[in-house]
Amino acid sequence: MSNFMIILLVTSAVILTACVCLLGLLLSRRRLQTKPAFQYPVPAEEATKGTSRTLEDGEVVVYNIAEKKAGELMERFKALMVEKKPYLNCRLSIEAVAVNLGTNKSTLSKLINDRFGMNFRQLINSYRVKEAIDLYSSDNGLTMDELRAASGFNSVSTFTSSFFRFTGCTPAEYFKKATNR
Repeated sequence: MSNFMIILLVTSAVILTACVCLLGLLLSRRRLQTKPAFQYPVPAEEATKGTSRTLEDGEVVVYNIAEKKAGELMERFKALMVEKKPYLNCRLSIEAVAVNLGTNKSTLSKLINDRFGMNFRQLINSYRVKEAIDLYSSDNGLTMDELRAASGFNSVSTFTSSFFRFTGCTPAEYFKKATNR
């Protein structure tokens, strides 16, 4: 009976050791598979490089390469708006503009909010208001509805409220003043 007990104890110890090893292996694989926290995709060697500029009051502002890339993205955004005028499409989305610029909508949205102090829709509507003013200047025989549609606005209410926001008066008031000048 003692040989049987020894065999049983050894077998139990081997099985227990195998279970502990298997559990350790599973836990180590799980640790290896966890994703690190998201970091802004700026290479480490570039993140330490900085450029600076001096403001009028003498204060020196230092910013890193990520700031430079954000500025470049905003320049490409402005160029896209001037050259291709995507805002004339009443169904324009931030996703479409982001894809066109080679970025994502979150990055573009944050940059627009930070740089222009307004959201994407408000900024697009500001371009549309300017377009309506330019259209009226070149052809003052257009009706309000023709101006609205030609400048990319889908609804009368958005046309009117955006116009008021950026000019301080309704489209009819603005164009009446422009005609009287």
